[in-house]
Amino acid sequence: MDLYHPSIIEDHGVHVLSFRRDELGIADLDQVRHYFAQRFLEETAAFPKLVIDLAGVATLDSACLGPLVQRLRQTQANHGRLALCGVDSPALDEIFSLTRFDKVFPFYKLRADAVGALADA
Repeated sequence: MDLYHPSIIEDHGVHVLSFRRDELGIADLDQVRHYFAQRFLEETAAFPKLVIDLAGVATLDSACLGPLVQRLRQTQANHGRLALCGVDSPALDEIFSLTRFDKVFPFYKLRADAVGALADA
């Protein structure tokens, strides 16, 4: 597995994507940007139920936000579900608030809650 590839596991029929974090619990922003810009849409296209765990991700920029919106639209068009969890950075929380993503995406504090909500849907 290369440096820029996040972890993708299946839990109760829901795919969960999460980014590697260092010993301080912080995800490498270059890894996150690279993945969203280069691989995210292609690698998650076949997942009807997807949770994106953003624990440890300090911020996202337009190179990341654009693909997130595109995946949400594609998932909804295919009658799937997508949710975000683990938003523990005040800066990231503010970005989602300013872009009104907090009104568009379902957010869960805990991964288990997000997986449970999507698995039951």
